[in-house]
Amino acid sequence: MDKRAVIVAIIIGMTLPGLGADTPAPPPFWGFTLDGYPITAAKLTDLRTTTGLRPDIIVFFLQWPRPGVVPTDTFPRESLDAIWNQGAAPCITWEPMTFSQGKAIAVPYRQILDGTYDPYLRAFAGQAKAWDQPFMIRFAHEMNLERYHWGTEIGRFGAHSPGIYRQMFHYIVTLFRKEGATNVRWVFCPNAESIPNPDSAPQASWNRARNYYPGDKWVDILGMDGYNWGTTQTKVQHGWDSRWMEFERIFQDLHKELKAMAPAKPIMVFETACVNQGGNRMQWIMRLTDTARQWDLKGLCWFQVNKEQDWRLQHEYAARIAKTRKPGVEGQAQQWLRNITP
Repeated sequence: MDKRAVIVAIIIGMTLPGLGADTPAPPPFWGFTLDGYPITAAKLTDLRTTTGLRPDIIVFFLQWPRPGVVPTDTFPRESLDAIWNQGAAPCITWEPMTFSQGKAIAVPYRQILDGTYDPYLRAFAGQAKAWDQPFMIRFAHEMNLERYHWGTEIGRFGAHSPGIYRQMFHYIVTLFRKEGATNVRWVFCPNAESIPNPDSAPQASWNRARNYYPGDKWVDILGMDGYNWGTTQTKVQHGWDSRWMEFERIFQDLHKELKAMAPAKPIMVFETACVNQGGNRMQWIMRLTDTARQWDLKGLCWFQVNKEQDWRLQHEYAARIAKTRKPGVEGQAQQWLRNITP
């Protein structure tokens, strides 16, 4: 081939769909994050009726039992079955906390590391293995927020917290693998903004997402959570003044940090949503999907809950999202999970 032919071939390769470096990434998987447990087939059917969308991913929340208690229904098989049977990939947000008189109490990290919770963890891992389908566990999400203070009391959230988190993550993933539960895909999912914020509070320089990262050996998928509160929050009533923020502005710093930290890992948004007050919600959703493709995000999960604000999507907004989705058969996210090698 002569030089002119080579040049022409290069130009064609740069301009044909799928061949150029600037070709947009494929649309991300679309999912919903749901409150309440269990997740039933009826609940998922209602979700599809309400939004008109078939989700690729469903995220739900599950807390731990009290120490020394191993309930017979410890594993959420009903919820996993319901999600899987509707063609979606399940993600458990596994919260190491218990409830006492309506108050959430973080499980002390020493009760995890000293084996107090081993009977529960082994039972859970054994049932996960027996279920035999791939699913995600988002362990102790948003660990960079003081409100969660995983492993400690709230007053002890501090410079030692990243190390404690890494120890808990290592211990649990190692136990699951020893039990043969290799169908679990482990998610590391910080919040978009660390609180306390190390940029505005120099004494909190320890509270950055990268300091909590357990390492590539223990993590399969990277996650991000973040919301556009618009102008709904005021300092007088809520303790802070919120402002309208575009999706890109909310996530850009954390996205950059995660990419630098683990460039080979896929990144998904496991919780996001936008209010109506303070800007144009439809335009926000349009920019969300555009940015997700530019960043090659693997998935977007909308917080479909009426909590603090009514974040839920209705048909008119969901229809905009539907236009961005790649046509295909159900189960694509399931197959993607299956192909991830722990």
